[in-house]
This record gives sequence, structure tokens and C-alpha cells, in this order.
Amino acid sequence: MSSTVLSNSRSTWRTLFCVTLVSMTWWCVNPTWSLGFTDRIVAVVNKEVITMTDLQHQIRDEYSRLKAKYHGVEFERRYTQKQREVLNTLIDERLQLQEAKAKGITVTQEEIDAALRRTPLLPTQTEEDFGKQLLLKKLFDIEVRRNVVVEEEELRRHYEANSDNFRLQPQYRLKQIFLNADSEEARQRALSKAEAIYTGWTPDTSLEDLAAHHSQFVSELGWVEENNLVAPLAQAVKELIPGTLSKPIETKVGIHLLIIEEVKESQRYPFEQVERDIHSQLVKQRGEEAYRGWLKGLKQKAFIDVRL
Repeated sequence: MSSTVLSNSRSTWRTLFCVTLVSMTWWCVNPTWSLGFTDRIVAVVNKEVITMTDLQHQIRDEYSRLKAKYHGVEFERRYTQKQREVLNTLIDERLQLQEAKAKGITVTQEEIDAALRRTPLLPTQTEEDFGKQLLLKKLFDIEVRRNVVVEEEELRRHYEANSDNFRLQPQYRLKQIFLNADSEEARQRALSKAEAIYTGWTPDTSLEDLAAHHSQFVSELGWVEENNLVAPLAQAVKELIPGTLSKPIETKVGIHLLIIEEVKESQRYPFEQVERDIHSQLVKQRGEEAYRGWLKGLKQKAFIDVRL
């Protein structure tokens, strides 16, 4: 009887030892398992904490993207940098949510539902996240945006000081002879023929007659701007004298011979036509500047302890 009891006792201790050893080994190779008991604090914002779990939740998509692209030391460097960037964003967000709470600013379910009818949720977005972003926007509008004022006199000054930004681009009415080149051999033939056409052109020569003489056709391109043309053609148009035939111009698709028939010079948009755009631009610019200043003020009066 005693030997049986002793045998059972030894078996029990061996079982307990094995279970303990497996548990300790699992904890060592997979430390995140321990987060079920304690979570690491990566920042304290006033009396609230941001945990590693919070950070990992925000960075999970970026982690997968970086892991697929980088390895080893480079991955660790980029991931650490991204962690800090995302943590700073979380701190900024937490400060603003605390400010909204302190000011009694909230969003109702009716406001969330109305906003969702205008802007559906993103695939990875929850309604809670959407509501949080809606609250941050409401806070920004109340605390920052409504204090941004741009007078009409400022709009006019901006218009005059940046006149080149409010101009119609020059327009060119173009014709071309185009020679297709879908292989290197075809390109050399097309280039040789284009050179012959260019050599045979004179100001008195009809482009259509010249093209027909070489069994080619003239295409009407109509009115175009430089930014509507591929780079080699845009550069040629800027340098080409109206009424003269360009030298052969090579692009990926073939060889071009251009002629400018007419030019509409650059003109400035009337102030009334761009006034609203200028206003939106300046309000956005000043709103961003005011937001940075406001957020800096929140940070200066807050207790922030970063532990990452």
C-alpha cells in the first residue's frame, strides 16, 4: 500500500513540474501572453494611460506593411520610428478628448447617424472610432476654426502677390504629322522619314501637301495646353515659333512633327472667379497654424510622461 501511495505522489509532482516548466517556457517565448494579466504603459497623459495594447491596435496595419517590405535591423528601425509617430498621434488625440470632456463638448447618437448618412464608415473603421473623429472635428470647429477670420482685403492682397497661380495656361492650336514606331526597326524608319519631311518643308509649303507627298496624314490636335502634352511635346511647343514646323520629336509611341497654327496667350483669372478658392486656401492654412498653436498650449499645461 505504501509503495502505491509513494508512486502516486511522485507521479503527481512530476506532472506539476512539467506543467510549470511548459508554462514558464511559453511565457518566455511569447511574452505578449502575459498581457492578459498586466499591460505595459507606454505613456501617461494627465491621469490617463496609453498602453502597449492601445499602440499595437493603432499600428497593426503599418506593422504588416513594414514587415512585408523590410527585414532585420532596417525593419526594427522603421517600426520603432513608426511607433513613436503613432504614439505622438495618440497623445495628441487623448489631450483633445480630455479638453472636449472638460469643456462639456459631446456628440449625440443623432449627430453620428446624420454624419454616417453623408459619409459611410471606412472598411476598417468602427462606429466608435467614427464618433470619436466627429467629436474631434466638433472640438476643432469650436476652439480653433471659428476664430479664423480672413478679410476681403487680405484675399485681394494674396491675389495680387501670387498672380502667377491664378492664370490660364497658354493654349496652342496644333497640327501634327505622326509616324508610328512600335519597334526599334520601325522607329529608325520613322525617324528617317520624319527627317525627310522636315527637310522638305518651307513656309510656303502646305503641310497637307507635304504629308501626302510622303504618304502621311495631318492630324488636327485642336486647342491644347502644355500640361496636356507629354514632356517632349510640351517642351517643343514652348520653343516653337508659330507657323513653323518642328524638328522630329521622339516619344514612346513614335515620331511627331508639330506646327502651331494659333496661340492664346496666358491670361489672369478675374478676382471674382477665384475669390472663393483663395478664401478656402487661406482659411485652411491659418486653421492649420492656429491648430498647431492651440495643441501646443494643451501640451504645455498637461502632464505627459512618455515611456516608450
